[in-house]
Amino acid sequence: MSVKSQMATYLQGRRQVEPNDGDNSRREYGNNVTLPATGITDDASERTPLISHPVTIVEDFGKSTVKQTVFNSVNALMGIAILSLPFAFKYAGWLFGVSIFLFCLIQTNYTAKLIKKCLDTDSGCLTYADLAYLAFGKKGRLIMGGLFLLDLFNATVALMILTGDSLQTLFPNVDLVRLKLIAFFIITPTTWMPIHFLSHVSIFGIAATISLAVVILIDGFTKFDPPGSLLNPMETHFLPPNWMVLPLAFGLINAGFTGHAVFPSLYRDMAKPESYNSMVNYSYLIASTIYITVAASGYLMFGSGTMEEITINIMSTRGFNVLLNSIVIWMIVINPLSKYPLMLTPINISIEVVFFKMVSIGSKFSRNVYTIISRTFVSFLILYTSIIFPEFDRAMSLLGAFFSFLISAIFPILCYLKLFGHQLSNKTLALNIMFLVISTIMAIIGTIWTFFPREWLDDKVESHMI
Repeated sequence: MSVKSQMATYLQGRRQVEPNDGDNSRREYGNNVTLPATGITDDASERTPLISHPVTIVEDFGKSTVKQTVFNSVNALMGIAILSLPFAFKYAGWLFGVSIFLFCLIQTNYTAKLIKKCLDTDSGCLTYADLAYLAFGKKGRLIMGGLFLLDLFNATVALMILTGDSLQTLFPNVDLVRLKLIAFFIITPTTWMPIHFLSHVSIFGIAATISLAVVILIDGFTKFDPPGSLLNPMETHFLPPNWMVLPLAFGLINAGFTGHAVFPSLYRDMAKPESYNSMVNYSYLIASTIYITVAASGYLMFGSGTMEEITINIMSTRGFNVLLNSIVIWMIVINPLSKYPLMLTPINISIEVVFFKMVSIGSKFSRNVYTIISRTFVSFLILYTSIIFPEFDRAMSLLGAFFSFLISAIFPILCYLKLFGHQLSNKTLALNIMFLVISTIMAIIGTIWTFFPREWLDDKVESHMI
């Protein structure tokens, strides 16, 4: 998911105005949604909105064309998860790799459209936090906000791990921890800056992702000897080489389909909201085409030697265009560095809001000093976590297995069932329950497997392949 979009979604959710708990002039809608008694009609578009936002926020919506929304949606979907997709196929084999990929693709495409149906119950619903409030009240919104912060923290750790690993492919003789420390001292001051200095970086992420896919194809078709050749590919597996590592592929693959938190804002921002479903289909077609190209090409080129990040294979394999690959690696390095302060902004703001409510600090200078100290400490926690848990694939697996399944699959289905369950046909109800059960099982197993010792899993892989 795009950092800029996710940050905007979170901040907008914090601005929402709650209904007064003491107001008795409300009626129930559906199972738990309360609406003002005045103005209720059978037409959802004519109901008085349950959730209200400042007029300046609402007026900013409804201006994007379908093409612009597709661009923003693709930007929200595509991220650093693409780097570990070939590694996921190495764990899953062709049969389960493609099957899991198609399941995640179809399911998250479906839940993205469920979001629209939930949004249509209230015209004031703009964000995921609003959806959580509509379906589950204040506690639901609070839980969803906490999950977003944990999601952002884990994703930021993954960025720091990726930055260190990418720098080490460029400077292999430098210690990995030292490279992370250098990155820490370079990017931490950017977290002190006002957000408007950092907001125009999303297009760079798309450019880096597309460039990576193009370079992999160029490398694969210009090299004639394995490893690294698409003309003479490495040996691959139709089934998982070891069934014990298959659950790790759940999160690694699903992490690429976690842009749902921004879909409410995208929907409200469309000049032609009736084209939302088509927009979702086009966005998924573009993103999934790039994903499967990188996943299949990377696995064919390196087989059982596929690394956690495909960029490590690219830079460590002889016979490629060194200059071309180095440029792409630098783009991969700069991309996380540019996203890092944006991703930490919601976490920093949350901490500062709580602190300044508890402690009264009148001087602007004192507030700035606290802000710098606080944000530096948060950045240090990110650095420390990336050093203690240096495996990029584990960070991405946790991101996909726990957060992505929860935010992109489980939560939209639960909201839909809560708001419309009593109206659904048996066939539709069964479909949603099937998706919900499968996603929950994959999320639980994938999350547990993420914490299994790597040495134990690696030993199982080696003994199985012998």
